[in-house]
Amino acid sequence: MKKWLSGALVLPVFVGLLAGCVRDGAAEDLHQEAAAEDMLNAAAMREELFALAAEVGADHGGRVGIAVATGEDVIHVGLSGNSYAWSTIKVPVAVVADREGVATDDLIEAAISSSDNEAAYYLSQAIDHDLADLDHAPELAELPGETFWTLKEQAQFAAQLPCVDTAGTTYAAMADIVDWQQYGLANIKGAHFKGGWGLDGPMLYAVRQIGTVPVKGGYVGVAIMSYPDDGDHDTGVDILDALSLGIADLIDTHALGSAAICTAR
Repeated sequence: MKKWLSGALVLPVFVGLLAGCVRDGAAEDLHQEAAAEDMLNAAAMREELFALAAEVGADHGGRVGIAVATGEDVIHVGLSGNSYAWSTIKVPVAVVADREGVATDDLIEAAISSSDNEAAYYLSQAIDHDLADLDHAPELAELPGETFWTLKEQAQFAAQLPCVDTAGTTYAAMADIVDWQQYGLANIKGAHFKGGWGLDGPMLYAVRQIGTVPVKGGYVGVAIMSYPDDGDHDTGVDILDALSLGIADLIDTHALGSAAICTAR
């Protein structure tokens, strides 16, 4: 059996008060300046993510990891994710296969949207298990799902994905995930994501996701994972849901900076 294991700050009140008595466009300028002031630096962001990880782990029972790649830094807390990538590895596989002209849209959709193992394995064979020159992508293991891929590297890869996926097929499929895998980063509006899960070792059941998330002015890369104490998949899903809702709160308050340097599809 091929080891993929389908994974599947609020703005100041005075901005509104001044909007009616300033020059055209000035209200928008004030909005942007206020949002920039709300943006957290790396140290403050790490504190926020650490608090989120600790709270979610305690509430749901489990160990968690979070990595966020912004324009300023890669912030990571908790589990390193230096373990099996499971089906999250299908993202770079599909991107390379598309670049090399050995993938059809249907194969990519199956591998990403439905997390079909056979389609993904075919694509990995078609590219000879070589992820070429993709930055922050790992060297594929013989069984691609067993490739080690840290959360930090995953977040950095996701931050650049709208620029790297020049065809846009894989990125688009990550916004069209099947219903039964709509959890975790699916809670963040506009997220393009891919999940995976499986046993990393005895009593170490992993649920993880990689995603590109829109923020004001651009995108950030996010990678999250959990080891639920009870080893139950549903508990792992609940943990990722809670983590993503906390990240969504940071996005809503403009706390996260932009990472993308090109227009996403």
